This record gives sequence, structure tokens and C-alpha cells, in this order.
Amino acid sequence: MSVPPPRGVIHDIGYRPFTGRRQATGAIAASLYVTSLQHCFGIRRSGKSKVIPFLVLGIMLIPALVLAGMLVQLHKMSLSDQADLFGPLSNYFGYPYWTQLLITVFAAAQAPVLFARDLRYRTIVLYFARPLSRTAYVLVRLAALATALFAIIAIPMTIWYAVALTADVDAGRHSHNFWTAMVGVVVLALALAAFSGMVAALTTRAGLAVAAIIVGLLVTSGIVTALLGAAQESSNHTLGLLAAAFSPFTAVAELIGGLFDGPAPNDLLVHPPGGWTAAYIVIALVWIIVPTLVLLGRTRKAAAL
Repeated sequence: MSVPPPRGVIHDIGYRPFTGRRQATGAIAASLYVTSLQHCFGIRRSGKSKVIPFLVLGIMLIPALVLAGMLVQLHKMSLSDQADLFGPLSNYFGYPYWTQLLITVFAAAQAPVLFARDLRYRTIVLYFARPLSRTAYVLVRLAALATALFAIIAIPMTIWYAVALTADVDAGRHSHNFWTAMVGVVVLALALAAFSGMVAALTTRAGLAVAAIIVGLLVTSGIVTALLGAAQESSNHTLGLLAAAFSPFTAVAELIGGLFDGPAPNDLLVHPPGGWTAAYIVIALVWIIVPTLVLLGRTRKAAAL
């Protein structure tokens, strides 16, 4: 009699099966959000991963503390000195504009951590082995990066504002400028997160992504500043309003100035009239939505390979 060939056998090698309750998609997204936010600040990562985020946050605190100290000293100055200092000391959205180099470095350093590595090493497919869609993955990662960017800007600004409330200044004006600036910080954080995430996903190499994000944001900001100066010298307000749209820092500044009549962080910026305010709402949405769509397309393509 012929012996039938042996068939494959599944051996029990002692692994313990999962017997707990499986979490829903919302719980998976929440866990991914918390983990991504921790990674933005180097938590649960190596020691050197904590250097840049906490160094940037520490340096960001210095201008806020200096401005807060000046507010405390206002009551010792003459009224004319107070009038000269009051404008800059209540210009809260000027803070992210003045510190855009530090904010750009933070975004450039952390965006590749959330987007480039998973795409480069193909670990992204492990996320989709769970009931998590490509869209949810991208949006959760972007939300974590935007939250981290918002935190490093909002924490120093809040310290500055808290000290202002205890100083001898117009609390109503400071409150108006602070809360409208916070709206601008939310929009700016979303725009920077979307742009940085898109660049990191397209390059996939961490070093190249860092350089590309820094160049993309700072070079465009420098070009916009030059165009704003040329527009002011020639009294061409249309050129100034058009030029400001090509940097997220100036675009959001114009948006806040038009919507809430907030002070401009730069004397070169033109206060937008009503029609331009509506245009800047669209421009701000473009800065957020277009990079997000590109990032979604890149993620879907990588997951399908």
C-alpha cells in the first residue's frame, strides 16, 4: 500500500492566544494619537530624541518671559514710555511670527518621526492590519503634530498673557488680542502640520525631509518679506496682500487681522479689506487641505504596494 504524503501541520508552540475584548476603531485612533503626541516630544523614545523638542520649548519660553517682565515694570515707567511699549506688548500673534525659525525647526524635526519612517520601512502596513482606515491614520497623525505645534506656541503665550492680567495695562485689549491670536495659532498649527507632514511623506528620508521643510518654510518666508518690503516702498497694497498668501505665517496673520482687527506682527503687512479677508479664509483652507490631500494620496499609494 502506498503511504499518503504528509500534509502540513499547525504546531502549538506555546503562544498565548488573545482572549480580551477587542477595541473599536475609536480606541485605536485615540491610542495612536496619544502615542504620536508622545513621540513629538521624545517621550518613550531615546534620550537624544528629547533634545530638540524640549530645547525648542525652552528657548520659546525666553521671549515670553522677557515680555512678561517688561509688563511687570510698566507701572514704574512714564505714560509716554508705556504708550510706546503697549503695542508690541499686546501683539500676541506677533509671537509665532517672531519665533517662526524655532517653530519651523520643531515641525521639521518631528514630522519625519510621524510620517517618513513608517513609509520608508514599510511598517505602515502594520497599522492597517487593524480596523484603521488610511484617512483616519493620516488625520490622527496630523492632529498629534498640530497639537504639539500648538502647545509649544500657546504655552509661552499663555504665560505672557497671565502676567499681563496682573500688570497695570488694559486687560480688555490684551484679552481680545490674546484670544484672537489663539485662533490664529490653531490655524497656523494645522497649516504647518499639514505642510510638514506632506513633505516628510514625499521624501521618506528623515534628513532630507528636515532640510526640505526648513527650506520650504524659511525661504518662502524670506521671499515674502522681500516682496512685502517692495510693495510698501511702491505703495502697491495689492502686491503686499498677494505676497503674504505664500507663507503660512503671513497668511494667518492677514486672516486674523481681517477677521478680528488684530494688530499686525510686521509693519510691512497691509490690513486686508473685507474682500481680501474672505480670500484669506480660502487661502488658509488651501494651506491645510491641499497638503492633507497629497499626504492621503501618498499614504494610500504606499499602503497598496
